[in-house]
Amino acid sequence: MVEPMQQPLVDIVIPVHSTTRPLARAVSSALDASEGAGPGQCRIVVAAHHLSGEQVLAMLPEHLRPVVSVLVAEDRGVTAAVPRNEALRASTARYISFLDSDDTLDRGAVTRWLGIAERRGSDLVIPFQHHEGSRTDITPLTRPGRCARLDAVKDRLGYRSSAFGLVRLATIRRLGADFDEKVRTGEDQSFVMALYTGCSRIDCAAGLPGYLVHADADVRVSGQPLPLRDEVAAALDLGQHPWFAGTTPELRASHIIKYIRVNFFPAVHNLVAAGEWNEGQASTARAVADELLASAPHVADRLSRADARVLSLLEPATSAADLLDALSARRRFATPAALLTPRLRWVLDRQSPLRVAAASAAQTVRYRVAVRGGATR
Repeated sequence: MVEPMQQPLVDIVIPVHSTTRPLARAVSSALDASEGAGPGQCRIVVAAHHLSGEQVLAMLPEHLRPVVSVLVAEDRGVTAAVPRNEALRASTARYISFLDSDDTLDRGAVTRWLGIAERRGSDLVIPFQHHEGSRTDITPLTRPGRCARLDAVKDRLGYRSSAFGLVRLATIRRLGADFDEKVRTGEDQSFVMALYTGCSRIDCAAGLPGYLVHADADVRVSGQPLPLRDEVAAALDLGQHPWFAGTTPELRASHIIKYIRVNFFPAVHNLVAAGEWNEGQASTARAVADELLASAPHVADRLSRADARVLSLLEPATSAADLLDALSARRRFATPAALLTPRLRWVLDRQSPLRVAAASAAQTVRYRVAVRGGATR
């Protein structure tokens, strides 16, 4: 680790918008995550959103108050985009690391990421992300054994769309990367896609210590039901960002394919299951699907046959029962319809359902080994 600096080496930024959040737990974990770093190298910044500085300090026990810097963000917006962007503008550190107030960092995690970034010259260090309970996190879907010099397309980085880990501030500012303050969910999509587009070097910190997603949040903004177009607005709005011109067609396609699979189809399923499917919803779904399919090359070709069946049913004449059956069929992942593409030419494409399923299975094994075995590098 490098010698102590006047300015911090990394700002660990924790946005918080409600006094009900377990902020003390997050701050305490940030301290633990900095274990082994030099004095003053890691600064904890609490970005207060719709809260005053006094309210933030009142959420912390006495011994934690002196270790945090409080940044009071403007009282606008309903996501963490505003406080994160203000933290990006205010930071004087070499790196920045974001932590949601509902989550925690493992002991030594930030120190580990700093070591990787300083040794390798990383612009972005993607963390191992694990969850309370039985949930398995298979992202990113990297090539077998690949942790260094990741490629955004070959390693399917689009499947990891959260802005956690460690990022070099100079790279953020060079790219003009920021969080989308206009959307109601997925505000981090523009930030991470800008990084995937323009980072010179991306590395992954495989295994523990990493980032722990907790299951006890009373309300997560990203989990609230939204109108269908709002659910995918972050993907549709990417073209408005200045860095977007540098995005390759393949990277754009990989991101849109992921968005259709992971965001769009589940949003349609939620509408149908809630009994809200009607002619208006069908027309909106068809229009949104057409926008997504047109925003990158060969998107429809790399979806599964079961996915194609769902797309064909996004019409006012389709009954809710038929659509629900088709949506359920696309999630039977071991069936030929869920694994094969409509045209055989695309069956072995890197973004095809067959290749993604294989990569997901491999990542599931790696995840379980990492959780049981601790840090791997």
